[in-house]
Amino acid sequence: MSKATDNKPKRTRRPSSEWNRRRNEVPLVERGAFQLPEAADYLGVSITQVRRWIHRGLIKRIPGIRIIVITKAECDRFLREQTDIGKIAA
Repeated sequence: MSKATDNKPKRTRRPSSEWNRRRNEVPLVERGAFQLPEAADYLGVSITQVRRWIHRGLIKRIPGIRIIVITKAECDRFLREQTDIGKIAA
């Protein structure tokens, strides 16, 4: 049994590089808050490490939001504490 729809050409899908995505053009240092990958870039570590720090309570995320959002002030506070600990230990 041949269907009449068999003769239709298949729709080709555009590659993901051509999709219209919203891109945030604001540099990381000028933003007020970061999503998880951006916070990892800002802190210079992996996404997994940031998740670990959040789980341990070393970094606080914005509560009540499904996606993980960390304020720039919180990232700066964490970095400042880490450099202070490094000075004491040295």
